[in-house]
Amino acid sequence: METSIEKLVAICFLVIGLSHILQPRAWVKFFIMLREKDEVGSILNGLLHFPLGALIVSFHNVWHGIPLVVTVMGWGLVIKSLIYLTYPKHGMKVLSQVTLERSGGFVIAGVVAVGLSGLIAFSLLST
Repeated sequence: METSIEKLVAICFLVIGLSHILQPRAWVKFFIMLREKDEVGSILNGLLHFPLGALIVSFHNVWHGIPLVVTVMGWGLVIKSLIYLTYPKHGMKVLSQVTLERSGGFVIAGVVAVGLSGLIAFSLLST
């Protein structure tokens, strides 16, 4: 089961990471749209991140080697979702920092996601 989750995460991080790199302004506009929905936007953002995090946490409890990155990312997504879903005012504060002028941050996040995808794929191919 852990291997299947690692494959899923590698694919998700690759696709979403490439999208962040190639379309940072579209991502900014997406998060601005969420922000315009006020607390509902924060709830939507939490719901967006929760399923992958819950799936990882439920089926990937590996705390050693490269695969532990997947487990940590899963817990990160669950905690992020918990904050956005239960404390939407904080989510709004974070979303308020998203601007078109700062779209380069999405490129950086995309590079990190693609890098993590590559690391996970390397680990899968090495076993």
